[in-house]
Amino acid sequence: MSFLFRKSLSKDEEQPIDVDDSNNQKSINEKSEAHLDDNPELSEKAIEDIDSKEDLTDDKNLESQKKVLKTRTSFLKNLVGSSSRNTSSSSLVSSSSSTSSSGGLPPLPPIILNGYKPNSKHRLIDQELANNIRNLLPARLQLFDSWDLVYSLNQHGISLNTLYRNSRPEHQLAEYHKRKKFEKGYGESIVNKMMVTNNTSKYTSIQPKRPQGYVLIIKDENNSKFGAFLNENLKPMDHKRYYGNGECFLWKCERYDPSKLNHNKVETSKNTSKHSKHETRFKAFMYTGINDNIIYSNHDFIAIGSSQGQNGLFIDKSLCKGVSYACETFGNEALNSIEGQDTKFGSFKILNLEVWRIGSLE
Repeated sequence: MSFLFRKSLSKDEEQPIDVDDSNNQKSINEKSEAHLDDNPELSEKAIEDIDSKEDLTDDKNLESQKKVLKTRTSFLKNLVGSSSRNTSSSSLVSSSSSTSSSGGLPPLPPIILNGYKPNSKHRLIDQELANNIRNLLPARLQLFDSWDLVYSLNQHGISLNTLYRNSRPEHQLAEYHKRKKFEKGYGESIVNKMMVTNNTSKYTSIQPKRPQGYVLIIKDENNSKFGAFLNENLKPMDHKRYYGNGECFLWKCERYDPSKLNHNKVETSKNTSKHSKHETRFKAFMYTGINDNIIYSNHDFIAIGSSQGQNGLFIDKSLCKGVSYACETFGNEALNSIEGQDTKFGSFKILNLEVWRIGSLE
């Protein structure tokens, strides 16, 4: 009850104030009107003055509103302009970075191929083939400009066990230290034996510290070259378990007739072709992700890629015969097929086989 009473009192108190103010305003207006009625000339001037004042106040109000709008629009423009400047600058940065990343980076140094004997005549890899493979490697392996020959059919003999042994990083590191000792000389090896160290590690327990990759190259009886890139070294598996990841891929060097690629019949009729020479082109078949059957190897064979029992590349334990099927793992065609032949598989005889390591051991 007290709250309601106070509210009613406050309302009663507020009403007289409003009435008095309105009465005072009315009286002032009446007086001014009466005074203006007594003096008609003054009344006209006063009316004109009042109208001019009202126009001025209206103009001032419009100008103030425009200023407010201008400040608001300018503030919005600044926001939009800063964002546009940011986006444009970011686009410029991105474009400049993309141009610097694409065209600004220095070219990769030429690849150094280590491992061939001076009298070796049957060499499967050259700079062109190495660069074609290098362009498809993971970025961390493209920086290595030195490739080392791990196994060669001509230099190490025909043996699958030798291929597995030479592909082990531990064996490669042991051979590397032997070469280093030979290069340093006999005197330094004696000094090292006299020094007491706590280094009791064995080569069998050493794990590679840096990323490595392996390139398999095959040459068949038709002088066709094909193979695979593997992210791991080939090894015999006791149980049927596939290894490797999506960085692996199959590749081939296909011979083709360049005159057949010209669709202009007039020019092809003129340039045909008893004298036309076949050229080679590099084709790669990347991992599709349909299945994980990438690498499987044991003491009887090496298989790379598989779908429905058909391997993208199959090599038997004699390292003399193989077969290539179109498989879903890499979406490849038969690696030993010739241009124009739609063969789903092809068997081949191996003339030479090499395994190269990309990446350092230490």
